[in-house]
Amino acid sequence: MTSAKHWISVSTSLAITKEAINPSFVHDTLKIDYSLAGHGCHIKSGPNWWASTYDGSAALTLDEQISLLVGQVRPRLERFAVLLQAGHHVQVAIAGSVETGSQLFIPPPSIEQLTSLNLPVSFTTLTSTGLPEEDPLGWLDD
Repeated sequence: MTSAKHWISVSTSLAITKEAINPSFVHDTLKIDYSLAGHGCHIKSGPNWWASTYDGSAALTLDEQISLLVGQVRPRLERFAVLLQAGHHVQVAIAGSVETGSQLFIPPPSIEQLTSLNLPVSFTTLTSTGLPEEDPLGWLDD
């Protein structure tokens, strides 16, 4: 049996979505410090989303990303009620590039940190080609 491969290019985001989102409203509500950008944190938005993302560009491990994100979010938890009442969806989104059979290991302390936020957590996997592999269960034969 071959050894397990692990996710690569992992990122951890506070993701806020709403049709026709107003990024200024999100920023003003959360009071996120944009000076964090460039220190492993990227704050971006689009027509229906706003995200504060930690990734590996600053050589951050998944554990470090989770810890930094939780440190950014926890002091603002009461502010999320305002966003939720205004129809926003809030979640922690963990995404990474994978190959069939790749594993994502999140140590218990990091899971405890995520749980303390009481927010949904999503996991998104991407392939390098962006296309599904032919046999997604083929790794079971290894």
